[in-house]
Amino acid sequence: MSAEAMDSEASASISEDLAKAFGRGVAEKDEASLFLVALRDVAIVSALLSLFAAAEAWATVSELAFASLLATVDGFLVGAATTALAHEWGHFAGARLGGGHAPLKPLSGFLPLFDFDYANNDRKAFEWMSYGGNIAHVAVPLLYFLALPTNGPGTAALVAGAVGFAVFSSLVEWPVIARSREGKSGLEALGTIPKDFVQRYTPWAIGSAFLVFLVL
Repeated sequence: MSAEAMDSEASASISEDLAKAFGRGVAEKDEASLFLVALRDVAIVSALLSLFAAAEAWATVSELAFASLLATVDGFLVGAATTALAHEWGHFAGARLGGGHAPLKPLSGFLPLFDFDYANNDRKAFEWMSYGGNIAHVAVPLLYFLALPTNGPGTAALVAGAVGFAVFSSLVEWPVIARSREGKSGLEALGTIPKDFVQRYTPWAIGSAFLVFLVL
């Protein structure tokens, strides 16, 4: 069998776990209030950034090595976490703007934020959902870089952590978008994600974050 035929057969066959995860039916309406979900996540982001700001202020005032280390660790973690949350909201906004059926999950569930109706949504909705997440995770590190001075290890780590998540997510999702643009269905496009994607792409994300941290 030729490589092209094998690739076609592989892309056409959706793994059972992928079908179970994404091919099931979804709710007809939102299972939570959009206002309350947005309020919850704004509160989470505010709390994370406040904890980081406190650590950064302690490091600046005290000039202690331990305080600087804490601010740096907080920066990496908060940068990645807030970018991940923005990424999810970008997916949601893209899905809705693309005309897709994407009902919000219950408020208590946190993530995933919403369901996507793969069985009934068209390729436009899937691609808009994909683009939305990628636009969001690029915007956050840019926002941090432009809005904050990066002359300290904490703020540099905040930007670097955001970049690290953006690199990880982009490595996962760009091949999916490419397959969708070739005409594959959403589920077929998702089938391009390797099962070991976390182990495969995490070193690239960490390496990118560390490089940005060193440059800043």
